[in-house]
Amino acid sequence: MDIEDLSDAERALWDAFPNAGEVDLTGTGEAVRGELVSALLLGARPADAGQVPAIRLTGARITGVLDLSYAEVRYAVLMRDCVFDEPPALYSTRIRQFSLTGSRLPALNVSDSQVDGLLWLRNCRLDGPLQLVGTRIDGTLSLRAARLADVEAYALTVARNIDAAEAEITGEVMLQGAHAGGTCVFDGAKLSNPGAVALDAEGIELPAGLHARGLTADGEVRLPDARIGRRLLLSGARLSNPSGTALDADRARIDGAAVLDAGFRAEGKVSLRSAAIGGTLLLTGAELAAPGGTALNARLITIGSTLRAASGFRAQGRICLDGATVQGTVDVAGASLSDPGGQALSLCRAQVTGGLAGQGLRAEGEIRLIDSVIEASVELDGAHLSNPGRQSLIGYGLTVSGVMTCNDGFTADGRLALAGARIGSELSFHKSTVTGSRNITLGLRRVRAEMLWLTRCTLTEGTVDLRHARIEVLRDDPTRWPADSMLDGFGYQTLDSPGTVDDRLAWLDTDGYHPQPYEQLATVFQSMGRDTEARTVRLAKQRRRRRTVPRPAQLWGFAQDWTVGYGYRPLRAGILLATLLLIGTLVFAAHHPMPLKRDEAPAFNPFLYSLDLLLPIISFGQEGAFNPRGAYQWLAAALIASGWILATTIAAGVTRVLSRQ
Repeated sequence: MDIEDLSDAERALWDAFPNAGEVDLTGTGEAVRGELVSALLLGARPADAGQVPAIRLTGARITGVLDLSYAEVRYAVLMRDCVFDEPPALYSTRIRQFSLTGSRLPALNVSDSQVDGLLWLRNCRLDGPLQLVGTRIDGTLSLRAARLADVEAYALTVARNIDAAEAEITGEVMLQGAHAGGTCVFDGAKLSNPGAVALDAEGIELPAGLHARGLTADGEVRLPDARIGRRLLLSGARLSNPSGTALDADRARIDGAAVLDAGFRAEGKVSLRSAAIGGTLLLTGAELAAPGGTALNARLITIGSTLRAASGFRAQGRICLDGATVQGTVDVAGASLSDPGGQALSLCRAQVTGGLAGQGLRAEGEIRLIDSVIEASVELDGAHLSNPGRQSLIGYGLTVSGVMTCNDGFTADGRLALAGARIGSELSFHKSTVTGSRNITLGLRRVRAEMLWLTRCTLTEGTVDLRHARIEVLRDDPTRWPADSMLDGFGYQTLDSPGTVDDRLAWLDTDGYHPQPYEQLATVFQSMGRDTEARTVRLAKQRRRRRTVPRPAQLWGFAQDWTVGYGYRPLRAGILLATLLLIGTLVFAAHHPMPLKRDEAPAFNPFLYSLDLLLPIISFGQEGAFNPRGAYQWLAAALIASGWILATTIAAGVTRVLSRQ
């Protein structure tokens, strides 16, 4: 390049270059050719002894192409507030430091290059793509407050930080497979690529973490298979992709916490399927919106600490945590979940080493806890579940090591189905209200628990199903049970508040005839020393059974009931026998029957004669010696028949009682 052809501005840059002098052309409108800048950096102007050359240029217009492709540049380039007519070309370049702070460019290609220091694009404006594909930066990449179009930076390696805070990018940001030794910062950045991908960082490696507090993204943010150390910070971020996925972090590995709280908003699905989070997943204060779809897909997620989505967390759409492993508590206390007619929260086949905290939870749609193992307690006190006409809580096969409480204002508009659940301590519905359907309202079939607490529990409509459940202590109010209860096979060791036997019988007699519930209640009464109530229950069982047998058997049952109370009222037989004996004695004392053989007959004794008629086996020699006539003959026959009936029923009743004992 001929020095005589240089303009005044170019000559100033030529003279300043050897000792890194600064040239400020702000406000002059003077231009500098890109060819001159390239020539200086490639050795056209020798360095002065003891000096380190550098390009330090401010406020210039750069005409032509600044082309350093395939070159090795030993000097720093510090160009501030410059305007480039043509995109600089740094493809496959090795450069010491490159800064274009505040400059405007049509585009910039630094792909497959190596920057030994900083690549500084703060406050830059690029009308076209920024290309950093395969580039290696040994310092920091700064895009802070830049206004960019597409960014292609997959396979990028940055030794220190990637700083894109407050940047505005219209188009896709591609960071697939990128690696940064320090923090990647998108705090306050605005990404816009509506209906498509705004940020694609699949497989990115960020050992120091990803900070995107206050990020605004119109388009999908993709972090699948990412490796993020320390923590992922998305507090206050707003992600929007209503027709698809707002955040995809499937299979991501985060060493520390994932923080999506304090105003985090997502329109579209948030996907954390098979992700592994070493610390806490924090969603408190977040809002997820995917009406009619999945708001959070965290199937098979692993969380090393707590999953906290407590007060202020709101979700429209399904929350899926199926197969999750949580080394702490799942906390949804005070959260608001809405998926009407769907699954507000699905936590099936999950392993939770802590508890499930759901105090004050409000949910529209099903809460599903099928086959999950929760090693502490499930607390739903004061929660409000709503899924009218369907199931509001499903816990088939649920295992809870501690208590499961639905107390103190808990309401459920929809069936509670806990068939096969195993509760290590108490299962409590104290001061709760459950509105079911015309079928089963409270399904506790095959449940196992130390205590079932149903005091002051209001169950409207439907049926309580306790078939084949096993409870050690039943704490209830027998007068508050619904009209129908299914109790066949229900076993319990004791009743905390037995109530009256009539109340308990009314509780049993609701589901047709099943002998086991009667025997269970009688056994418990007997174990409590209430033998009279136990006999009353067993008598009620026989009377209930009588309704199910054919008419002849019913008649025989009536006879047993009237005479000896099926063996449970033996005193009644004695009173009847004494009454018949008294009648016979008085009648035959007044009207002696004629002896069959006057000379051989013993002296007539009306008492022994009546007793002889009543007792079918024992003979006192009176019955065979005398022959009553007329109406007295019919009386004698009646006494004989009564004796046989009494003897048979007493024998049947005694046999039944002895066999039961």
